Amino acid sequence: MELNYNKLLPISLWQYNYRADEGLTLELFQKTFGQVDGKHYYEKWTGYFNRNLWDMIAYFRGESENGQKFCDMLGKQVELYTQNRKRYEIQ
Repeated sequence: MELNYNKLLPISLWQYNYRADEGLTLELFQKTFGQVDGKHYYEKWTGYFNRNLWDMIAYFRGESENGQKFCDMLGKQVELYTQNRKRYEIQ
């Protein structure tokens, strides 16, 4: 397995620096997984796993389709975070 630092870094930066509008909200979970499952996964994300990405990703073992949905949702929020930060870069 090859890991790419340049792809992992934005995820790590997002996890420790995202604003409320860039985070994984109940609304996003419900949009992604439906009302009932979305609430369930959101409660796991916020309560049980305390917003820990590695634990949440591991939670989806055996449910690769939902794991991918989680990663897609996360990817969109990391991209939003990255785009919002580009405004502050020195040109």
